[in-house]
Amino acid sequence: MSSKPQRKSWPVTVKDGHASVKLYRNTHPGTASGFIYVLAWQGPTGRMREKFADEGEAMTEARTKAAQLRAGRLEGAAMTSADREELQAARKLTDGFPVLAALDEWAKARKLTAGKVIAAAESWAAKNGKVEVRVKVETVVKEFLKLKTAAGKNVASDHKHSFALIVSDLGQFNVDAVTSRQLDAWLAKSENPVTRNTRRKRLVSVWRWAQRKSYLPRDGRTEAEMTERAHEPAPIIGIIDVATWHKVLAYFEERHPDYLAALVIAGFCGLRRGEVQEQTWEDISTERRVLRVTHGKRGTPARRMVPLCDAALVWLARCKGEHTGPISPAFALDRIRLYSRRADPAFELPENCFRHSYISHAVAATGDIPRVSLDAGNSPKEINRHYRELVSEEDGKAWFAVTPE
Repeated sequence: MSSKPQRKSWPVTVKDGHASVKLYRNTHPGTASGFIYVLAWQGPTGRMREKFADEGEAMTEARTKAAQLRAGRLEGAAMTSADREELQAARKLTDGFPVLAALDEWAKARKLTAGKVIAAAESWAAKNGKVEVRVKVETVVKEFLKLKTAAGKNVASDHKHSFALIVSDLGQFNVDAVTSRQLDAWLAKSENPVTRNTRRKRLVSVWRWAQRKSYLPRDGRTEAEMTERAHEPAPIIGIIDVATWHKVLAYFEERHPDYLAALVIAGFCGLRRGEVQEQTWEDISTERRVLRVTHGKRGTPARRMVPLCDAALVWLARCKGEHTGPISPAFALDRIRLYSRRADPAFELPENCFRHSYISHAVAATGDIPRVSLDAGNSPKEINRHYRELVSEEDGKAWFAVTPE
């Protein structure tokens, strides 16, 4: 026996407080019951209707509509049951992302791509690719340094401090998850713009290498490359005069003779800090009066022959020892500056002053910038831009004539 309540008359009015909706029953041969039920109510845009084949579903929807109208939810009341089902399906598709925001994003994408959203997305995916393996920054740095060292490059030793800081501060993050904003914040810890840019170079090198190894998407710029490069002020080139040069040579011959040879080749040959450290006595030819440089700064003429003036030969001859093997102890120029500050009276030696002084006095003495650039292992442009100082020709010649007497 059917449990449906018997209706004595149609339409049926369903009320909820002051709100009401009407349910009509019309004959319809296409349904199982032979009837079709029409729900009618007054919505915000006028009279609304919705059809049902089942009386129970129609009655349930009628009660829902009446409750919505009583609560003042006119927009909700204007929705049909099919509308609600469609909204629920849309929410499911957006996976929790707000439906309106998703539609707004879709509309913008459709406009930008002239309606070809899927094709544009597929193109982007093909270009950017996928990260094959997720690894941490620490692992990437270790692999990078290991392979560079195996390839005969001195990256690990030359920039040990920078890589140690990268691992310490960023090592726990997955390399593909680190953003340029994070990297900029890390770089901002370096107040000196030169230091910041140097560390940025290390980041860019590692991130590009990670990209080649598929730890990052293959195409496009890396997050490290999107960081800001600091503006570097023009470098201050500090030099010393001829009188100070003579006093420093005499002081180290007397008080620290082990460092005299390093001082001589730095000031009379213009070698860089790292080049001085690599020189041996076998690189010096007193017969040919030249110093052979075989370990130059990367990106510069690594192998070159630098002339030895008469004064340089005199001072080298006064150096104690057997004149074999390394010319000086480790960190020679750093120690020379330290001992100079501790001298009484102290010598205030600007950073890299021996190379700067050599170039400035050599240019003044000879007027031959191309030749000086060849001996110094850099370009004429760099000499004009960074190293040239106002030194008289007389002082320039005097620099290379400083002897113990």
